[in-house]
Amino acid sequence: MFKLRGLQFLLVIHSAMCQDLGDLHVTGPLTDMNFSVPEGGGVRFIYQFTSEPPAVSFRATGEKDGIIDIVPRTGILYLSGSLDWETKAVHRLQVESLDEKGNIVKGPYTVTIHVEDINDNPPEFDQTKYTGVVRQNSRPGKPFMYVHATDRDDPTTPHAQLMYSILHHFPNPYTEMLFQIDSVTGAISPSKTGSYYLDPQKQDTFTLVVTVKDMAGTTTNAFTSSADVIITVKESLWKAPPTIRIQENSTQVHPVNISQVHSNEPDVIYDLLEKEKLPRLPFSIDQNGVIYVTEPLDREEKDAYAFFAVTKDNTGELVDKPLHIHVIVEDINDNPPVCQQALTVIEVQENEGGGSNIGTLFATDMDEKDTLNSRLQFKIKSQVPAVPADNLFFIQQDTGTLQLPSRSLNKRIASNYSLKVLVTDAVFETICDVQIHVIDINDQIPIFEKSDYHNVTVAESLPLGQGAPTSSTK
Repeated sequence: MFKLRGLQFLLVIHSAMCQDLGDLHVTGPLTDMNFSVPEGGGVRFIYQFTSEPPAVSFRATGEKDGIIDIVPRTGILYLSGSLDWETKAVHRLQVESLDEKGNIVKGPYTVTIHVEDINDNPPEFDQTKYTGVVRQNSRPGKPFMYVHATDRDDPTTPHAQLMYSILHHFPNPYTEMLFQIDSVTGAISPSKTGSYYLDPQKQDTFTLVVTVKDMAGTTTNAFTSSADVIITVKESLWKAPPTIRIQENSTQVHPVNISQVHSNEPDVIYDLLEKEKLPRLPFSIDQNGVIYVTEPLDREEKDAYAFFAVTKDNTGELVDKPLHIHVIVEDINDNPPVCQQALTVIEVQENEGGGSNIGTLFATDMDEKDTLNSRLQFKIKSQVPAVPADNLFFIQQDTGTLQLPSRSLNKRIASNYSLKVLVTDAVFETICDVQIHVIDINDQIPIFEKSDYHNVTVAESLPLGQGAPTSSTK
């Protein structure tokens, strides 16, 4: 990579010294100048100063930072590397013209280069995981916690204008989300549905995947980052016993104690009553009110059970109001992520702009949908070749969407890239292969092999399609 950059630099210097680039770039006499140059972009020319006798050369001093200079004989102001707004937004130089003996003819004049920010930084949350507590029956729209992200791009531009949203909601038992987020402030609050249905006895923990997009989320090329928000729901009043959750395919010795109920009366007889007609009820209760599951459960066979615990006296009459027992059979994470394709092939033009979405890596998980067991996250593990840099591509963690952080692809440098992408769920991980083909664009001018092909005499009776005689005269 160093040799390649060095060769590019030498070619630029040679071109600048040997050619008059006035027809390709703005030229003019030496004077105070201001330029606005987008960051990144690599080697390029900025301006050409014209000399006035007795001046024969130019000299630049000041904040060149090793990437800005002037070709003494031609007066071409150029960049030998990439500008970075985040590192330095303004470069100030002094340029003067010199005669044959090196004496100053004109100047020094001030040349100011303003670096224009491009959207080359994804937003970042100030925490990788947030935790919050919400009370049952909290008012909808009342924030109980905040998330916060920052962006290294210019805050005065849309590049750093952030928009928050909820990407995933685990679990999401209703048609509407139980939580909402303010897109500007990052404030999280219960939705109207959540204010009504939130109940720690049904579900006491939720995981939200909150995303933040730059460009105010208005373009498809906006960079996106995400963070987990773990929300605990707490009781406010006495409630019915919580929902019982049992993992499928348990290897424990059965029966297994799963809960216990207590009657208000002593010496009662505990019993279970079915709510729905089943071939068998895989639960029992002893005379201390302990409820057991009597055999391993299969979520694919049945994912939930509902029945009643009751108390009776010696005559068989009910003592307490029937107590509703709800059992959820939980999926276990027993399936690794699977690449949807053995090799994902993506084609991208070499002039593709920074921040562009260039494709998506798709993977699946056979575990229960919309749970943490089937939630997939993506991370680039390697890029081959690592030229002109080893971080040419960015993958969105929770969507698998690939983006270009900057305009950096050049087919003459590398026409293909192989990426190894790590796809993980909560337990397993899989490597997916991505092949990126850089498509050439028509940026080369055709050139004749000779400047003069002389004169050719052709007989008017020459048949159509027959070649002309090779002999010619000047």
